[in-house]
Amino acid sequence: MTERYDIVIYGATGFTGAYVIEQIENSKALSVSKSEIKFAIAGRSESKMKATLKTVGSRVGKDLSATKIIIADSSKSESLAEMAKQAKVIINAVGPYRLYGEAVVKAAVENGASHVDISGEPAFLERMQMTYGKQAEENGVYVVGACGWDSIPCDLGVLFLKRNFGGDLNHVESVVQMNYGEAGYAINAGTYQTLILGIANSKSDGLGKIRKSIMPEKIFRSQYRLPKRSLIWSLPSLGGYALPFMGSDKSVVNRSQYFDFTANNERPVLLETYFRVQSLFWTIMLVLWLLVFQFLVQFKFTRKILQKYPDQCSFYLFKNSGPSKEQMEQATFTYWFFGTGWNAKRPLNEEHSDPPTVKKVVRCDGPDAGYMATSACALSAALTVLDDKEFLPPKGGVFTTAAAFGSSNIYERLKQFGIMFSMIEEPKKAQEPKKAE
Repeated sequence: MTERYDIVIYGATGFTGAYVIEQIENSKALSVSKSEIKFAIAGRSESKMKATLKTVGSRVGKDLSATKIIIADSSKSESLAEMAKQAKVIINAVGPYRLYGEAVVKAAVENGASHVDISGEPAFLERMQMTYGKQAEENGVYVVGACGWDSIPCDLGVLFLKRNFGGDLNHVESVVQMNYGEAGYAINAGTYQTLILGIANSKSDGLGKIRKSIMPEKIFRSQYRLPKRSLIWSLPSLGGYALPFMGSDKSVVNRSQYFDFTANNERPVLLETYFRVQSLFWTIMLVLWLLVFQFLVQFKFTRKILQKYPDQCSFYLFKNSGPSKEQMEQATFTYWFFGTGWNAKRPLNEEHSDPPTVKKVVRCDGPDAGYMATSACALSAALTVLDDKEFLPPKGGVFTTAAAFGSSNIYERLKQFGIMFSMIEEPKKAQEPKKAE
C-alpha cells in the first residue's frame, strides 16, 4: 500500500509553496500539530524542486535534501492521481485556479486525499462545491477553498465576532489595511494575472446558476440593511479613506453564513468589505487605475499587453519578481470587523422590532499578507483537517473555512503563526443602518 504523507505541497517551487515548506520547518518548535509533520513536495520540475529545498533549507538552517519529491503536472491527470494517492492532505499552491485548479481537486476527491487551496477566485471556489461536493462527502474527504489570506482572516473574523457578540449580530463592515515598512512592497504578478482573468471572464462564469445550485434554500434575511456608502468614504474612527474590496471575502462569507443557517440553525450575518487607503490623493489614483484597468481587460489586444507587462502596467504595484525578503519582513496587515446588532437573542427567523444599535469590533493582526500569512493560513488549515477531524463536519464535502473549521482549534494554530483575533473597543459609532422598505 502506498504511504500517505500528512501533507503534500503541490506547487512547492512557487512563492507561497516555498513559504509553506519554511512554515512547516519553523512549526516544529510550535505546538501546532499533534505529531511531527511528514510532508512531501510536488511539481513539474525535479530540478526546480531540489533548488527550492536547498534555498528553503538555507533559510531555516536545515538539510532538506531528503524530502520526498513527487513529479506531478496539472496537464497529466495520471500524475495528479499518483500524487493524491500519496497524500492525506494536498496544499494546492498552483494558480490561477480557474486554469489549473479543478484537475487537482478531481484527483484528490477521487483518490481519497483532502484538499486545501489559497484561491481567491469565487467562480472556481463555488464551481468546485457544485461539481465535487457530493463525491467528496461520499468519499469522506474535505475540500476547503480560500485557505490563504483570501479569505481566512475575513471568514474567521466574522465568525469570531458573531460568536463573541453576546446577542444577535445583524451586519458587519470589514476594513482591511496593509502596513508596509521603509522598503515598500510589491505584490507577485501571479495575483495580477488572476485578477485579469477574473475580470475578463466575469460575464461568462455563470455564478448566478452556480449559486442557485449550491445554496438552493431560501434563508432568513434581516429587514435592516447595511449602511449605504459612496465609492470613496472617510473612516473617522481609523483615519484615511475606504474603497470597496474586490477580493473573494464577501462571496466566501456569504457561503459560510448560508451553511451556518442551514446546518447550525444560526442567524446569518450581512457583510460588506472595504480596503483602507491612507490619503485621499492615493485613493483617487487607485480608483482611476482600477477603472482604466477594468476597461482595458475587456479587449483581447490590450489584455495581452497588460498580461505581458505587469510591472509597468501596474506602476510597479505588481512585479514578476514579487516582494523582497526585506519587504515581507517589514509588512503586516490589520483587519477590522465593525459589527452592529442587538444585545438580545431572538429565535431564528424572528425579526427584532427595533433597529440594531449595539456595536462591537473585532481586530485581526498578522504578518505579511501575501506570503507569510497566506502560507501560515494554508498550513493551519491542512493541520486542522489532519488533527481536528472530530470537530469538522461529519461527512466530508466542499466547504468554506468557517463552515469546515468553526468548531476546531484553528484560532489557536493561527495564533502560533502570529495571526491573532481579539475584541476591541470601537473608536467611534458608525452610521445607523436603514430599514428595508
